Amino acid sequence: MIGSDAGHQRLWGWFGLSRASFLTLPRAMMHDMPDEWQAKMADLLKEWDEQWPNFPDVELSATCREGGRLRSMPKDWLSYRHVSPGTFDKYREQRS
Repeated sequence: MIGSDAGHQRLWGWFGLSRASFLTLPRAMMHDMPDEWQAKMADLLKEWDEQWPNFPDVELSATCREGGRLRSMPKDWLSYRHVSPGTFDKYREQRS
């Protein structure tokens, strides 16, 4: 790799000490982000697709766990077409 690996380090650090192999984001919450953010994310996803044109045509699925136990996926995460304003505000609040 030529030059700085600051991006590599930042991405690696974002995952922290987890052993996560995937990043999964709720579509409904991504659409609740500001339009500028959505445009940047769409650009990054397009770049991803261009970088990996031979990515296998597989279907991935996600499960939801809380406290190590399986739980139902929150319905507001699944209903990306019909989200009421303010649905995700509780996730934006800073924890003290």
